[in-house]
Amino acid sequence: MERSYWTKALSARTTRRRALVVAGGAGFSAALLAACGGGDSGDGGGGTKDSSGLLTKPADTSKQAKRGGILRRNVAAEAPSLDPHQNFAPVVPFYETVIGRLLGFKPGIMANASEEVDGDLPESWELSPDKLQITFKLRPNTKWHPVAPVNGRAVDIDDILWTWERFSTVGSQRGGLVNSVNPNAPIISMTAPDSRTIVAKLKEPLVYALSMFGARENLNIVPKESRETSVLDLRSKMIGTGPYYIADYQRSVAINLKRHPEFYDKTSSYVDEIHYPIVTEYSQMAAQLRTGGLYVPLTGTGIRLEDVLGIKREVPDIGLYQSNLFSAGNRLIFGWKTPQLLDERVRQAMSMAYDRDLWIDVWNNAPAFEKEGLPIQRTWFSSLNRVYEGDEGWRLDPRDQKAFGPNAKYFQHNVAEAKKLMAAAGFANGFEVTSTGPKGNDYGVNFAKEMEVRQGMQAEIGIKFNNNPIDYQTEFIPKYRDVNGKFEGIAYRSGPPPTSSDPVGVLTFWYYSKAGTSFLGFDAANKGDGSGDPKLDADIKKAQQEFDVSKRQAITQDIDRYLAEKMYVLQGLGGATGFSMAWSAVQNFEAYRGAIQNTHRVANMNWWLDDTKAPLKKA
Repeated sequence: MERSYWTKALSARTTRRRALVVAGGAGFSAALLAACGGGDSGDGGGGTKDSSGLLTKPADTSKQAKRGGILRRNVAAEAPSLDPHQNFAPVVPFYETVIGRLLGFKPGIMANASEEVDGDLPESWELSPDKLQITFKLRPNTKWHPVAPVNGRAVDIDDILWTWERFSTVGSQRGGLVNSVNPNAPIISMTAPDSRTIVAKLKEPLVYALSMFGARENLNIVPKESRETSVLDLRSKMIGTGPYYIADYQRSVAINLKRHPEFYDKTSSYVDEIHYPIVTEYSQMAAQLRTGGLYVPLTGTGIRLEDVLGIKREVPDIGLYQSNLFSAGNRLIFGWKTPQLLDERVRQAMSMAYDRDLWIDVWNNAPAFEKEGLPIQRTWFSSLNRVYEGDEGWRLDPRDQKAFGPNAKYFQHNVAEAKKLMAAAGFANGFEVTSTGPKGNDYGVNFAKEMEVRQGMQAEIGIKFNNNPIDYQTEFIPKYRDVNGKFEGIAYRSGPPPTSSDPVGVLTFWYYSKAGTSFLGFDAANKGDGSGDPKLDADIKKAQQEFDVSKRQAITQDIDRYLAEKMYVLQGLGGATGFSMAWSAVQNFEAYRGAIQNTHRVANMNWWLDDTKAPLKKA
């Protein structure tokens, strides 16, 4: 019988502690660095060079690209709805690939991903000198997908205006963007002075104003035919202007895409079709990858890092690539109807119960990769949880206590001190709490194992969990995800912030009391009234309107330090250098890197299939 993840974690912890004890004396510091991922030299203790001989180096082979073929990926869960304004986790890849928006993000080519905005439906845009108006000029003759009821017609201004009206009425993130819904939200109006111009008026200057128009869960442009659900019901049919369209959707079986023949960028979108079988069992997905039924496991529902090395040895034609992205895990959010959780000492204790280095060792399989000579860089995540590239100067790593300051102690694994905090709060013997999360694979095939490890750590300070797995769409979203913490117990929440991937947008989304349904629902006095934290609100507001980058970075870092004490949420624990896998036939893999809001579109547009390589070329 397979050992549980928590049993394996305990074994890993014992091994590490034994190494420290054996080292002893003057060797203690060196052993600690080796066990916990090295020092702060920037190479994460694993070095920067690969001595394993296992890695495939990314290469831009676009000049040799050939069109055609079927790319085979996968999704792990049934889409509860295809509605692009409802923010359902399993359909995020299709928001990016199928739907168009007013802005997108530039890809990184053989370099780090870019968070710089780029055009999508508009060919140009302009921010007014007072930063209160954005004027978008639409591309001429942009076409909808060639499916009924739009049948490839040209996008017109009424489509854009209807999208704004619909999003303002039913969009799950409308409270964070639409001023008529929330008087503190940034967008006052969107109007059309002529047939090719959209004007967005803002309540006040906002540093992430442009990037919020490119976020994949915000203003996804939909056809005006969807005014009548009898004509086009967006819950069951997704139509857009993106590089691929949904040609066939068989529930519980597969979602199949075809190339959009009228997409405005004619220099990419090499494969003819992309097939996404719905594979809910991890073992089945791994087996399909081994045999060539899948070419690339979908990011987030892919091969577990503990299995990567074995698969690479078993099937050499599957390439192993190093990724600069880190595995963060899900956020643990608090239900503010739970009296025990109102005391910040309890939340601090819960954070200190986490052994973040152990998490990285177990979840990211880091020691095994290092043993093979693969370069590994580790990091811990603070309250400003950033999981993409280019975050230098914004996010602080709590391992660096000098830079982070005294509140870094709340990220250190210290069960003894955590128990003292619990006792001071009146819970020396711990307490029981309900733990809620989606019961299926909506958060990926590894979600249950993640909960097992994290809750095993919390049990060491006396917290007992009553697991409450529920349906994602009908129960979790309306009763836990979108209710500002108005529930009992704890819950887990995944996903990047839809409002903007800008650091200030991240802080606004989670911590700003006027952000709408995304706000975590805390209050500084711990009364459970959801009134927010006045200091935090003021600092976030200041950052929203500070256009000097260095000054804005300083504000966000101060906020990060402050949140370390308050612990209004337990963000993902941390991670290490990731490793992804793709069959050798998939060219340009990892050569083109999308922004966090654009990873799937960039991949699907720039990968191509070389039929002289496996699994297309049979042995």
